[in-house]
Amino acid sequence: MKRLVSIGIGLALVAGACSDSAADTTTTSLPDPVAILAEAAVTMQQVDTLAYSIELSGDPITVLGIEMQSAQGEYAAPDSSRAVLRAKLGGLTIELGTIAIGEVSWVTNPLTNQWNEYTGSRAFNPSIIFDPEQGWLPLLTRDISDARLVEPLEADTYVVRGTAAGSRVEVLTAGLVESQPVALDIHIERATGLVTLMDFATQGENGRTRWLLELSDFGQEVSISPPEVG
Repeated sequence: MKRLVSIGIGLALVAGACSDSAADTTTTSLPDPVAILAEAAVTMQQVDTLAYSIELSGDPITVLGIEMQSAQGEYAAPDSSRAVLRAKLGGLTIELGTIAIGEVSWVTNPLTNQWNEYTGSRAFNPSIIFDPEQGWLPLLTRDISDARLVEPLEADTYVVRGTAAGSRVEVLTAGLVESQPVALDIHIERATGLVTLMDFATQGENGRTRWLLELSDFGQEVSISPPEVG
């Protein structure tokens, strides 16, 4: 009987050890999403140039009286950007050139391709999106709540999901959408801390608009100057 009891105790100890070992190999702690965002904020504050693309789908967003579909452009610190907007006017697809330096914006006439200064309240000026103080710092450190990592984790990228404060949405949409909180996915390179993609949707009078903002070519040479008007 003593021998059987000893064998039973031994088996129990072995089983317990195996159980602990399995727990050790399967239980992993996820990185802190708030810390990831804070590190990304520091990184993005150092970015002085980048290329960007904006893709819209769903409910149309109107800029300069036309329905914007996409934008491809470049940014140079501290407050300059240029882009080519692809848009719909009636049944036609057109392209507009835009340049913004500080608070001054220019846009091309789609018929003549001549540049004109634009001073409307909803001029397209994406520079504020990339501004280190008005854009990245509050978005990544103060004006996002319920931050959490999207699983399963990707090999090279963290995807942090949270809710952006309403005031941030006006910045993220370059002033084209009024204040409203939105659910936001932020893609951040693990190795560099660079933000490479932001994915969110805004609510308009007639429905939702999905925004995909992709960033690339960080630190490449970019020179933006005022166009010749007329």
